[in-house]
Amino acid sequence: MSIHSRFPNRSATGNRTRRAQGVQQALEWAFRTEKARLELPEPPDSENADRPGFGLEYVLMQRAALGCRIDGGHYKPDSSTHEDAEVIAACVAGLPSSLGGLRMAIRIAELSRPG
Repeated sequence: MSIHSRFPNRSATGNRTRRAQGVQQALEWAFRTEKARLELPEPPDSENADRPGFGLEYVLMQRAALGCRIDGGHYKPDSSTHEDAEVIAACVAGLPSSLGGLRMAIRIAELSRPG
């Protein structure tokens, strides 16, 4: 089984090319090379369900009152995860229960990172 994608495979001219790649190679590329992360659902938290949250505006006002400056961080194109890797991670995270569900998704990611 193979998939076609825009995985970074540069030709002699520097252009990206499409190539067939096996599922194992795609998983290793996504989790090891691109460092994709699984987006797992938040566990239900019964303790914090009744507590009101703070809006972002309130937090920013409190930080300003303390004299804190907000460091927005800087976008680094080289450090961002490729969108195809994020799609692969989302597919793995969405495994149905009949195929192992979240437990299997975590295991696949764990095994893909070291290769």
